[in-house]
Amino acid sequence: MYSFRGGIIVKKFLLPISLLVIFLYSLSNWLGFIKEQTLTYNLLVLANISCLLCLIIASFYGVFVQVNGVKKMSDEEEDERLLLVERQSYSTVIWVQVAFSISFVSFISGFMLVRDYYPKIVLYSICLFIASFLGLVLVSYLTRYSNPNFELPDPHSPTYQKELFDSFDDGEKYLMLKGLYKLYYWLILLLILLGFGLMFYSIFTEQSQLISIVGIGCILLFIQTYFALSLKPKR
Repeated sequence: MYSFRGGIIVKKFLLPISLLVIFLYSLSNWLGFIKEQTLTYNLLVLANISCLLCLIIASFYGVFVQVNGVKKMSDEEEDERLLLVERQSYSTVIWVQVAFSISFVSFISGFMLVRDYYPKIVLYSICLFIASFLGLVLVSYLTRYSNPNFELPDPHSPTYQKELFDSFDDGEKYLMLKGLYKLYYWLILLLILLGFGLMFYSIFTEQSQLISIVGIGCILLFIQTYFALSLKPKR
């Protein structure tokens, strides 16, 4: 029985260990040629390696969730186990989101700057972007370990987002809304600072960033208007 369970656990660790081997190989290979490459090349490789590292950490957390999620504990220790699994689930989500953000920037930057000179770098960025996106989809299934009674609504439902939100209890909704409320104001502030930063960049470098500034303005308009409309009482 124990050998069977041990074999299952080992199989669960195959993915993170395989990713770790790829990471170490890529890192050693890059460090061997770092002085011979351009700054742009090194930055893109560093971004890809960082993204891979985030996916490795996320995959390890995901395995920990699966292992701890099926442990049999006493009634006194059950709450602590569920709390641990929930924290590990959110850690998995966070690291996958970081990987997705890094891979997105790396993919876009690489495609714009080095697609003709270093196509392999762009290809790796695309692969990491796809892997990160799939990770975002897969981590949603970890909720069955942290919250066994939680059921995901049908993804094909036209009201999927509403059904998903209604699936959470009042405490979870409060935490979500509190976090989103803070995020709203931080996002407004950061977009304004970014707009001013692009303005000064355009002035000092004489390279117009007008399209980016207009895009930021449109995003600000959408965010603030949508937020205000969502608070407006309905008839």
